Amino acid sequence: MTQQQIEIPVILNNGVIGTAVATGNNASWHCYCQRNIPLLGKSGQVKGPSENLKIVCPDCGAEYFVEPDGGDYKKAVRVIEL
Repeated sequence: MTQQQIEIPVILNNGVIGTAVATGNNASWHCYCQRNIPLLGKSGQVKGPSENLKIVCPDCGAEYFVEPDGGDYKKAVRVIEL
């Protein structure tokens, strides 16, 4: 069976909602700083981001968290700017 790619929201601190693509617990999106290479992360724990699961843009330093669907490390449902 092929991996299904779905669109999930990227919620920025300024209220803008973008789009990421997710496959399972992985997600990819473009940082708001317009970095050419997309960021890539995996979902973390339900309690929220930890240091080892935050995604930091190497160009601007923006931090993101891939939120899981109801359980630790479950499928990605949204990306949140921290």
